[in-house]
Amino acid sequence: MISKRKTLQTAIIYSLSLILLLWSLSPIIWIFISSISSRADLYSVPPQWFPSNPTLKAYNTVLVEGEGFRGGGGQSASTLIRTGLFNSIIIASCTTLLVMAVAPLLGYVFGRLRFPGRNFFFYLILALIALPGWPIIIGLFPMMATLKLLDTKLGLILLLFTYRIPFEMWFMTGYFRSVPSEIEEAARIDGCTRLEALYKIIIHMVKPGIISVSIISFLHSWNTFLIPLIMAYTLQSKPLTVTITEFVGQYFVQWELMSAATVIAIIPPVIMVGIFQKYIIKGLSAGAIK
Repeated sequence: MISKRKTLQTAIIYSLSLILLLWSLSPIIWIFISSISSRADLYSVPPQWFPSNPTLKAYNTVLVEGEGFRGGGGQSASTLIRTGLFNSIIIASCTTLLVMAVAPLLGYVFGRLRFPGRNFFFYLILALIALPGWPIIIGLFPMMATLKLLDTKLGLILLLFTYRIPFEMWFMTGYFRSVPSEIEEAARIDGCTRLEALYKIIIHMVKPGIISVSIISFLHSWNTFLIPLIMAYTLQSKPLTVTITEFVGQYFVQWELMSAATVIAIIPPVIMVGIFQKYIIKGLSAGAIK
């Protein structure tokens, strides 16, 4: 009786997991099917769930030839996607490097040092997380215009870095607090200064946490949409998430081109998570357990 109950529980768990997996992957599968479908299949009634004549023409259009599209300010489809892809790589990479440089330092300051007002400043920075996005962006728009940072990759990098740093500081503070203080004290006794103990010993112990926050920061910067939608209005700084929307016209939507561009945008984050998955799990779980 007990074995039957366990078998039933296992079957229910696997069934629910399968349903959840299909629920999560179905939009991605549909986008991929749309990207290899012809326009006739996409607009057929009843809808074609699988393309009758699969084709890679949409990928060739958005990456190589750029033919068949007149939107996006007169730019070709390939120009839009290749430029957006380049901008996304620059913005996400630079934002991640800034986070990697600043978040561990802030985490160390609030996690290990004692100074007047430490808790006040710590919770003040954390309070920025609760602020709503739209009013802040509206308030920052004239400031960015005054500083001549509108429609620039530098402006987007600074905004994304400012948005992410409270999260990453919070995580790194907990991670530094989980490292025994005796290790740093032993290094200080052996003659290391505080900075030497930090860079030679402590940083290596929190490396999984640094890798985790870096990857999360990259993924967020890569997938950001709202900030560049408002702050970037030419191809000079638009990332891929915004250039994809150029395929939506007033009277017509290039579904096959948009789907192909979306698949291209999905590939880099998937590869990064696949490569660094063990570091993400190790970093997040270690910080939580300790």
